[in-house]
Amino acid sequence: MAKPARKKEPRLRVRRARPEDREPILEIAKHIWGGDDYLPLVWDHWLEEKDGALLTVLHEGRPVGVSKVSVLAPGEVWLEGLRLHPDLQGKGLASQINRVTYREALKLNPKTIRYSTGAGNEASRRLAERRGFWQVARTLWLWGEARRQRPAGRVADLTDVDRVFRFARESRAIQRTSGLFPTGWRFRSLTRELVRELVEKGRVLIISRRGSIRAAAMWDVGHVDNDVCLGFAEGSEKDIRALAGDILATAEAAGGTDASAMLPHGPAEIVHDAGFNMEPPGRAVVYELRARGFSDDGEGFDEHMQRVLRRTGESVADAVVDELVRASPRTVLPENVRDFVHRHMVPDTTRRLYNAIGPVEDRLRSFGIRNAFRAAIDAVVETMGLSEEHLATGRASVSFSYRGAQVASFRVYRDTFRVTLGPAAGPWFDSSDASNLRSVTPVAASRDRRSGLFQTVVIVFGREDDRSSLVALIKEMAAAFEKHVR
Repeated sequence: MAKPARKKEPRLRVRRARPEDREPILEIAKHIWGGDDYLPLVWDHWLEEKDGALLTVLHEGRPVGVSKVSVLAPGEVWLEGLRLHPDLQGKGLASQINRVTYREALKLNPKTIRYSTGAGNEASRRLAERRGFWQVARTLWLWGEARRQRPAGRVADLTDVDRVFRFARESRAIQRTSGLFPTGWRFRSLTRELVRELVEKGRVLIISRRGSIRAAAMWDVGHVDNDVCLGFAEGSEKDIRALAGDILATAEAAGGTDASAMLPHGPAEIVHDAGFNMEPPGRAVVYELRARGFSDDGEGFDEHMQRVLRRTGESVADAVVDELVRASPRTVLPENVRDFVHRHMVPDTTRRLYNAIGPVEDRLRSFGIRNAFRAAIDAVVETMGLSEEHLATGRASVSFSYRGAQVASFRVYRDTFRVTLGPAAGPWFDSSDASNLRSVTPVAASRDRRSGLFQTVVIVFGREDDRSSLVALIKEMAAAFEKHVR
């Protein structure tokens, strides 16, 4: 029976927006967010912007969507405004738009590319994570009704710029947002230049004591409807509450009916209780392209951190257990919490590994040789953070590979076992190295001409050999492995 023909998905074309796209795009906006889409408020401004790009999505020649690439500061590119006609949603077409938007962003030679989305927007978040974006901040979006209040803080002046910047940079609040300052749903790096800009505009409030800043709040004007947007608050709970009231008073003095706040957990809950409680808080996630400070030319960030987590599993478990016991509102026993952590949070790789290698280990007749075999396996696994996904077993063999290259291979006989180390660590073994092991043979074909080191070495371990020497050799390879996978 012939297979039914696959339905051909529509192809989209993306180009720079034109004035004539306005009406069809704004018609689409009427069907988004219950007709409350902000796109009609920003379309004309976006179309006129010289930096960045406003893109129109076409299907069969008619506009069906839009995407915006904005430049918030030199080198800081921001993605926003992705819209698609409701009739075309759910067909995987957003990825087509995303690719073109991403290419436009790269044309701007950015230092960073970021965007924000709602925490529950699964499609947007999945798209980001597939393209190599990483979460750098999670915040709450709140609204408060404007009101009059006697000022609790004072407006900072230019003599305060350096102190405000130091205070903000060292604050817990800015650490929670990875150094970013939000205005509504847009996030910029909090630099000294930005602090000065806000101070010059009178948008920094401080509470000081004896010349030292005790609390600070910074706000800016939103790009959608020019509302007052609180983006930073730090200090004691009492001081943050007072400054939140000052922000609501600022909005009232500017003729507004409300003010918004985009803040991380901690300050967000305080300002909510201080009056930013008109609606339930929204939840935002900020994404940034690539992991910060990490070169992924070789090993990827996820792979690296998985190995680190496996290597440090017990110490991580200790820290998590202590925190859960402390935070639990009910009395819980640490030993029960530890079991919970190992079953649900920290990978227990040795459980599966040892189950897999058990039948091979049992082929060794001598208890001492079995202990040496297990010590060698432990050294490979624990020093490199490998797991069962890197393992292959046969009737009498165990081997570990990483990113397609062999790390270590074990062949078991009755009274001995043979270990082949490499070549996954690159050149590392010096043939002049004196070893307490009787049989250590570098593989001639694996010799690196430039360094003279070998990538692969074969050890035959017997009853007379020193277990600690074998483990030391494996750890030497592991050190080279860590350098090689960077």
